[in-house]
Amino acid sequence: MEVDPLAPWLLAVKLGLYASAVLAAGLGLHAGANIVDRGDQSRVLRLAALLGCAAVIFAALRLAIANVQLGGSLGSNIDAATLSWTWPTLAASSIAFALGGALSLAAWISRKIALAALSALALAAGFALTGHTQALDSPGLAPWGAGMHVLIAAFWIAAPITLWPRANLSDASVLSRTEHFSRLALVLVPVLLPIGVWLAILLAGSVNALFSSLYGQLLLAKLGAGAAALALGAYNKQIVARKLREAPAEGRRALTMTLAFDSLLFASALILVGVATTFTGPPTE
Repeated sequence: MEVDPLAPWLLAVKLGLYASAVLAAGLGLHAGANIVDRGDQSRVLRLAALLGCAAVIFAALRLAIANVQLGGSLGSNIDAATLSWTWPTLAASSIAFALGGALSLAAWISRKIALAALSALALAAGFALTGHTQALDSPGLAPWGAGMHVLIAAFWIAAPITLWPRANLSDASVLSRTEHFSRLALVLVPVLLPIGVWLAILLAGSVNALFSSLYGQLLLAKLGAGAAALALGAYNKQIVARKLREAPAEGRRALTMTLAFDSLLFASALILVGVATTFTGPPTE
């Protein structure tokens, strides 16, 4: 089987797009939910804006690679015939990413956290408007489920950035952020795994295909990373939060360790999705 030489580049661009868009969305949600205090909101909004702009660049590169894959040369990016095939497929998601990036930049400049929340919605829509859910014979609610899945995941994935117990944060601030995040996560995050399982079965085609196909196995591994992160979240809420109240120094060390593991799990999940959507695809009956 001939290997597409552009596939590794496409994977790298997808991972850049996934990471930047998800983190920008998550930081926007954290700012909008006041998980970070006012003194730190400017820093968070600035980082979200930088990541949002990066997502726009990666979305443009994704389109460029799709053009070269179809047309066979860099000149394909200005070829109307090639664009007539690639643009309709990627237009809606590219526009959503561009809107999300613009809103994140506007939120930073204006300091309006409502714009940051709108940016998160637009960036999540960018994932719902493309990908394998759109390729289903009858997408139904699948794209909406994918968008909701990304939005909740973004809220969670941003936690290592905003909850990290930096030296310049007081013990009270670290505890306040952790407790505020945990209260919201208690409502939102448990929805994440059921949606992920439903989407995985839907995309694989059946429970059997989920276990027997490489595509399904990659999705299962991603669900496993999510389940492990859920367990760490429960540990943070039940054990680490108590340590932060009773023994702040010990609590900070524990929080640093769990957030570091969370970061690895989140990165693993993004890589698994990137590999699944670049090198494999839903099994055909």
